[in-house]
Amino acid sequence: MTRSVRSGFRTCRHARARMQGRAIREKALDLVLDYGTEEKACGGRTRVRLDRDTRLELERDHPELRGRLGIFAILAVETVVTVCHDSRHHRSRRNHRRRSR
Repeated sequence: MTRSVRSGFRTCRHARARMQGRAIREKALDLVLDYGTEEKACGGRTRVRLDRDTRLELERDHPELRGRLGIFAILAVETVVTVCHDSRHHRSRRNHRRRSR
């Protein structure tokens, strides 16, 4: 079962569960999907995240989301598969996986 987040994007049940468990707001996900940049992720997926300047600008426009926009979404076609906090731990693990292959 999927649910529409924005026109063209849906969230699967797993992504909604991750959002609830990680205290990620729907409005934050909407902003990431609207203003984020796409990167290749493993398995043919797409990672969408905000660059630093865009994140700071959006936090000024939406003070209720200050500190909550440091997230990324993994997309498969037009479905959000999962949502995570974009922390140093995740970035270092991603880089480590790329080097070890």
